[in-house]
Amino acid sequence: MIGILNLIAQQGDTFNEVPFEILIDGDALDLTDAIIKMQVKKDACSTSVLSLTSVANAGITITNAVNGQFKINEQIINIKPCNYQYDIQIDIDGVVKTYVGGLFQVVKTITE
Repeated sequence: MIGILNLIAQQGDTFNEVPFEILIDGDALDLTDAIIKMQVKKDACSTSVLSLTSVANAGITITNAVNGQFKINEQIINIKPCNYQYDIQIDIDGVVKTYVGGLFQVVKTITE
């Protein structure tokens, strides 16, 4: 079962890092050599408006592999305001699982 975590970002503002810890039956999922990917889309059939990965720390950083910890890095979110969906997939040795997902709301800022 996938964990649900809804996220909110102000368009053009710095999005604070979001830490995660993946536990399976109370035990940390070992993320050594894992590839983590996240995509944000209007819906499941749409084109991605934001793609992040742990490869070369391109938006996601594995912070403590043995203890199943990673984070979405602090970054500017400058995509069109909308209520999007996202999920995070983890690939360990070719076994791909989606552990986290939810809504990713981008809110229009007033000050430009």
